[in-house]
Amino acid sequence: MKPTYLPLVVCGMFSLLFATGVGLRAEDAPSRPSRKKPSEGAGRIEHKYRHKQVEKYEFGQGPRSYWIFEPAAPKPKRAPVVVFLHGWFSVNPAIYGGWIDHLVRAGNIVVFPRYQNDVGTLPRDFLPNALFAIHDALTVLEAGAKHVRPDLERFALIGHSAGGNLAAQIASVSADPKSGLPEVRAVMMFMPGEVLPLREPKLSEIPASTLMIVAVGEDDLLVGDLRGRQIFSQAVAVPRSHKRYVVFRSDRHGHPPLIAEHTAPTSANHRLDNGEGLFRAFQLSLGDVNALDWAGFWRIADATLAAGFAGKSLDEAIIDPDALTHLGYWSDGRKVTPPLMSDTLDSVPRVVLSNGIRLIPWEWPVKITDSAATDVADAKSTK
Repeated sequence: MKPTYLPLVVCGMFSLLFATGVGLRAEDAPSRPSRKKPSEGAGRIEHKYRHKQVEKYEFGQGPRSYWIFEPAAPKPKRAPVVVFLHGWFSVNPAIYGGWIDHLVRAGNIVVFPRYQNDVGTLPRDFLPNALFAIHDALTVLEAGAKHVRPDLERFALIGHSAGGNLAAQIASVSADPKSGLPEVRAVMMFMPGEVLPLREPKLSEIPASTLMIVAVGEDDLLVGDLRGRQIFSQAVAVPRSHKRYVVFRSDRHGHPPLIAEHTAPTSANHRLDNGEGLFRAFQLSLGDVNALDWAGFWRIADATLAAGFAGKSLDEAIIDPDALTHLGYWSDGRKVTPPLMSDTLDSVPRVVLSNGIRLIPWEWPVKITDSAATDVADAKSTK
């Protein structure tokens, strides 16, 4: 292990200790939230999926390897492509398996780049590794006889933690015609954080046509909200009609409690477990699937994907913000605390600690406002 990475490793291990406050698994929680009132019965949102099975394939070796997950039973001829970018050291697809299964059975191809091998993978290599995997995956999908063909007119990015930051970078790179990437219709970043700050690529290059969701958690002690606010405010080309900033809030009213912490977007599915990952067993143990997932992260992502693939703005897609952020009710009828959603940073509170658990801030946590920048973007979009 290189000495320069010791603080990062210690920071990552320290953050995992904070995560032990997550409640019991969803299947052990008879009082878990439901969109239905108690008199109508309790339980999770039931999705009517188009496909019954998920086919999985692995390609390559090391930090440029990747997995492809395709819908099957029935197998479509062509499908949208969603690139799912994992968090730091979360290289095992099973850690996000519930969400991946949901996306694929709904009719999407999911590409899961493994942009990181171990602590020896330099953070500056994350982006080129991920780009290589995406390009190669699209080539395999287009050329392979047994694969579902990719619909490159419907291409999107979802990222968590370091993968959220990476998703923003890839969306920026896509603006260059020489990048070889399809147009990014939507980019969604959940609890985004930087392992190492980089000046390039510039997030101001994220295309105006891209729909953008930045989501943070009020109890995220690892990354706070600093990077999320930076991404939202620096994406000046994206008008307010095309982006939303979301703050997920914790609700400890019932059992198990819903905690909006850093690992909340994980969703363990052991059927996708490949046996890899430095903290594999521990990360899988934290990946419970609850209302924050199926009624929160997944539903907001689904709505954004649908709008982006249909060429709509978020203003057009989100007619009723309260309905989109509704997480359901506890078994006693009390409404679960919903996330806050806004098209401006000025109307939502900061997350404490705003800079996460880092002892030395990478940037002073001054107030970041996006009002002026988004006003300029809105003015440009109307010309």
